[in-house]
Amino acid sequence: MRVFHSQEIKDEAQVGAARRSVHRYASRLGFDADRLCEIDIVVQEMGTNAARYTTGGGCLHWTTALGDEPGLELFYCDKGPGIYDLERAAHDGVSSGGSLGAGFGAMRRLLDEFDAYSSVKGTTRRLAPARRPTHGTALLGRKWVAAPRDEREEESTRLMPRRVGVWSRPHPGEDTNGDAYFIAEHEGETLVAVIDGLGHGRGAQEAAQAALDTLEAWQGEALDEVVLAVHDALRVTRGAVMGAVVVDRERGSFTYAGVGNVDVRVLGSHEPARPIPSNGTLGARLSQVRVSPHRWAEGSTLILATDGLSTTWDLGAYPGLLGRSPQLIAGILLRDFSRNSDDATVLVYR
Repeated sequence: MRVFHSQEIKDEAQVGAARRSVHRYASRLGFDADRLCEIDIVVQEMGTNAARYTTGGGCLHWTTALGDEPGLELFYCDKGPGIYDLERAAHDGVSSGGSLGAGFGAMRRLLDEFDAYSSVKGTTRRLAPARRPTHGTALLGRKWVAAPRDEREEESTRLMPRRVGVWSRPHPGEDTNGDAYFIAEHEGETLVAVIDGLGHGRGAQEAAQAALDTLEAWQGEALDEVVLAVHDALRVTRGAVMGAVVVDRERGSFTYAGVGNVDVRVLGSHEPARPIPSNGTLGARLSQVRVSPHRWAEGSTLILATDGLSTTWDLGAYPGLLGRSPQLIAGILLRDFSRNSDDATVLVYR
């Protein structure tokens, strides 16, 4: 699992703190001096946007990039007024604040991958309850330690990020995350799962880790066997809930099995689905394992989330977001719908 680092940015001093922290992190990943300088510029631009143009500031997150090659992933988000014409703003020379307007254009040039989404305050639909507005800006960037040398290598490196997006954070104020996620492939099938250890803190993390250790042994076994194996492994822990899906693209199908309160939805398909989990707690009480089969079509998007994310989210409130990067989707959902009373995890698979 990746560890996500964060820095709130409300003023110029916090911009500098974020730049230095990301620089140290990227240096440990193996970036050379030239590429570190480019990362510094990107972080400076993202931070300056937060300090100057948002009333409540923004937040920068960084972690390792998913993929076969080592890399850095940056995600910036705010709840500011939004950008009316994002495509125009991404070109050099366009500014809403009287600057040279090189910010977005510089980010796009200096990063190996760049994606952005913004919705303008007053033009988006609020979701119930009304305290969850959906306006603001999100920026996603990835930079690889070694730039891809040709299109074939580039495609291989970016395949995982194009299919998978995931954000996981602990209960606010804690360092220990009781949520976990798992992604693995075996002979054409892909197993994705989200685990939520009961409660939060050290005991929840131990339960989630025990589930991960069991899932690591998956070699294509059926989902009911997988769930029962996790159930047995968690008997010595406080327990957990889990949602798991096995996708078989070649056969155009997927199977789902869940125990407890993990929200699972399939969007962007002719047959949208929201499978129902079994009642119980892995490691404590499990009366049956219900496995449900569904059709899988290319272009479908699977979203799994722990109960640290409010279930009131609706991608219909974000025009065009469903077709964007899975990581961008996961980050925006966590920005707008995470609860401050629990760990939270969102996994998006396409």
